[in-house]
Amino acid sequence: MKGKILISIGIVLLFVAPIVLAEDQEKEISVNEAMKFYCKTWINPAYNESTGYTAIKKMNKDGTFETYDKETSESPMWEGRFEIEKSWVDKDGNIWLKMIFYDWAAKKYTLAKISEDGNVLEQIWAYKAYPTAVKPDEAHRYFIMKKK
Repeated sequence: MKGKILISIGIVLLFVAPIVLAEDQEKEISVNEAMKFYCKTWINPAYNESTGYTAIKKMNKDGTFETYDKETSESPMWEGRFEIEKSWVDKDGNIWLKMIFYDWAAKKYTLAKISEDGNVLEQIWAYKAYPTAVKPDEAHRYFIMKKK
């Protein structure tokens, strides 16, 4: 009797456990799929002309970007290009991107998180390696923007 119970438990674990565990894992998505979520115009909700931070960031499907220092600017403050190295969806439906940015300053390794509804972008960058988390307390490298 004990043997049949152990075999039954083993069968259940063999078939059910992978399904349950898969729900807690991230799912990799293609770069093309990630571009659909990322390539938009993003607005800085904390924009203030005196801070010098970007007011608008336009991410283009050809892998280029422009940033504008004021919402009324007609010319970009700077331009550059980006490459998505890896993209995935977490268990909560947020889209994550590991990217490299190339602009006038340098090559920047970037970790970005797009909210599950696609309306909020959080990003953090570093010069030598990918950041391991999106940390709002690192204000000089972190920013949050909303979809225009």
